Amino acid sequence: MTTPITLHLNPLTVNSIKMLLICNALEIDVDYKHIRLHKGDQRTHEFLKLNPDAKVPVLVDGDLTLTESNAILQYLAAKHHSPFWPSSVAEQAKVLKVLFWQSNYFNSALGPYAHRRVVMPQWGFDKRDITDEMEQDFHKALTALENILEQNPAVAGDNFTIADISVASFLIFAEEAGMPLNNYIATLDWLARLKDQPWFSHTQRQLKNVLLTETKELETV
Repeated sequence: MTTPITLHLNPLTVNSIKMLLICNALEIDVDYKHIRLHKGDQRTHEFLKLNPDAKVPVLVDGDLTLTESNAILQYLAAKHHSPFWPSSVAEQAKVLKVLFWQSNYFNSALGPYAHRRVVMPQWGFDKRDITDEMEQDFHKALTALENILEQNPAVAGDNFTIADISVASFLIFAEEAGMPLNNYIATLDWLARLKDQPWFSHTQRQLKNVLLTETKELETV
């Protein structure tokens, strides 16, 4: 019997949401370990042995321990021979281009919305305002994404790949975080097509359940 992979994550964080999306898309048998970041689970001796940087997610698959969410996306898609990691070298390069862009730029521009308005309140902290600078960065990043999606149905070409998973993870809490998306028509169309995918809608339901569970835990404190 095949031993399931283990994923150490926190389901409310963007990089962990990527893991839920890819595992649901590939229908992988996974042993999820919930790392409660707001309670310091990432600083335990056991976790630091897995990732000295004290960050999630961390994948353990047999003898392999792998960190960095986009690397894990590529590993899982390639291991399972999924079209989410294309076979063409040229198409792979297009996917990597988006992954690097997401990591270097999109991350800091989109991250504050869900983190400040959804994640922190769920962890018992006060909701924080979005500054004018953050809002400007958000619109600059969304304009870039809109330009991509006006030319292609997916962020790295014609078909959904791990690049779409990586970018969409920042927008999965768009409604809860009040992200100003109304003027980004191509982006909204792309999100609607993603939501039509069973694996994406299933992940959304999972996350809504997490929000309800976390809220109930806070109410009992």
